[in-house]
Amino acid sequence: MSLDLNELMSRFDEHDCQLSEFEISSKINSETNGDNSFQALAERLAFGFCEDYLDKKNGWGTYYGPMMVWRGEDGNFYESPSIKMIDSGIIDYWNSRAEKAKNPLLKSRYYGLVWDLSEMAIDVKPDYKVAINYIECLIDVVDAEILKYPTEAITKITRAYKVASKINNSELTIKTIESAIKLEESIAVDDKAGTWGFCFDLFVINKCKHLTQAQESKLLSDLELRLARVSGSPWTCESAGIPLANYYRSKGKNDEVIRVIKSVGSSFENACDGLAAIQISSWLQHMHEVYIRFNMKDDAERIAKKIAQIGKDVVDDMHSISHEMTIPKDELEAYLNEIVSGGYELALTRIAVKFIPNRELIEDQVLKMAKEYPLTYLFGKVLQDHKGRPVAKIGDVENDLEGNIIHQLSQDMNVDSFFLNHAIQKAIELYNITPQHLIDFLMLSPLFEVSKKDVLFKGVDAYLKMEYVTALHILIPQAEAAIRSLVEVMGGETLKKNRMGGLHLKTFDELLRDPIVENCFGINASFYLRILLTDQRGWNLRNDVCHGISPADSFNYMTADRLLHVILLLSLAREKVED
Repeated sequence: MSLDLNELMSRFDEHDCQLSEFEISSKINSETNGDNSFQALAERLAFGFCEDYLDKKNGWGTYYGPMMVWRGEDGNFYESPSIKMIDSGIIDYWNSRAEKAKNPLLKSRYYGLVWDLSEMAIDVKPDYKVAINYIECLIDVVDAEILKYPTEAITKITRAYKVASKINNSELTIKTIESAIKLEESIAVDDKAGTWGFCFDLFVINKCKHLTQAQESKLLSDLELRLARVSGSPWTCESAGIPLANYYRSKGKNDEVIRVIKSVGSSFENACDGLAAIQISSWLQHMHEVYIRFNMKDDAERIAKKIAQIGKDVVDDMHSISHEMTIPKDELEAYLNEIVSGGYELALTRIAVKFIPNRELIEDQVLKMAKEYPLTYLFGKVLQDHKGRPVAKIGDVENDLEGNIIHQLSQDMNVDSFFLNHAIQKAIELYNITPQHLIDFLMLSPLFEVSKKDVLFKGVDAYLKMEYVTALHILIPQAEAAIRSLVEVMGGETLKKNRMGGLHLKTFDELLRDPIVENCFGINASFYLRILLTDQRGWNLRNDVCHGISPADSFNYMTADRLLHVILLLSLAREKVED
């Protein structure tokens, strides 16, 4: 070990003030910058790993994990520090440091790494005594109040309890329980929810067999008293109420569950006074989910009515965001001429194919924007309809990539509608397209039944006359019928059992998710059809129109163009002629 690093670690060892492992890591990194010696590497690694690693997808299935994981330009994932840097020499070094160090914070770190990473890194099971030493050092760290931040102490004692339980050491398990309860009593502050309740979760909710009846009663009483004290702060009240409700539910005490959840609900509802409508709606949606979770249907229905009532105010609070772009007329004309040249049948075919979105490109777009504007994609979104009612949720990009792709595609389709409309109108004007032209084109596909030819005619005739309400109400069911015909012809199932013991037709969304549709039209087209017609995270035209939800102004050229595009796309499915 270099002299500077040796002195630095000795200072930490003899440190008599509160410490943070982050401070230790930062100091080691700055003091050993450029030092590539084995000892410097071992110390940087020791304090570089992330404790209580939560990202199971990118971790190693261990308690410690990499501090950073990122995707490189080549599409591969990289991590720092990597477990691949640990060899038997590093493990031996940490073992030695654990035995020689005096400060329990340093000792617990070294012992913890050896206990947690030895088997994964070098395929060697650590000695049982390492776990004993690890737990004892963690208890010493907490009891001696060495750590600067209370949350760090909670993490340490939680880890000590879980390791002690895993190795079935009753004596140490009891010690960790006593230490944790003492810690919570010393750091708990009512308006700082993270400083209390962890003992109740860890020992009571998880039914620790080593928790005495007196300890359980005290933890329960403390949390009940805290619930009463924090009733004026909704989120803090929930932090106390949900664990209590879960506890009472596990005991079969439904009256107590209702009492506690009503207390939480009252806290949220009372706190809504004076808030913006959109925030009130958000809080009420949250409580609606809580009531449903605890099977309080009457309260959930009551809250649902409030959400519907405040919907109009939510819409009024929202502001539209517009963006302008200029397209040179000659460039637009050249673009349109390329699409519509070669006769009306070829023009309609090109339009059908040209305006199918590419899912892979949208995904790349989302990932690129998430990288450039990370805050935008760090949080979820709640989608609301024209009355302010929440209709769908989209999570952050890491946990709900598909939802973000759907949301982005829906926005892109709004922009793309300009070009779709101009392409359709250019073809109509150039070839003087009539309803009969369109019917002749559509009937080339076996998906459209001859018996419904007149219905289709009325639909496309209404479209050409710009009677969009009529066009949409006719063409949407015909698109659904065409997909059902495809599934039937290809041997798929279009029926399912109902609650009365009979059969009814599968929903449009279920049909669109049938592999037959993707096999026929491709992944991009099948994805597009779902987003446009049946997915609440997208345009959801079929459900909104057929259930009478769509407002009058949504029956416009944009939605009508999209339905005509769907009909044209479906008409490209032709009967295979055997040689």
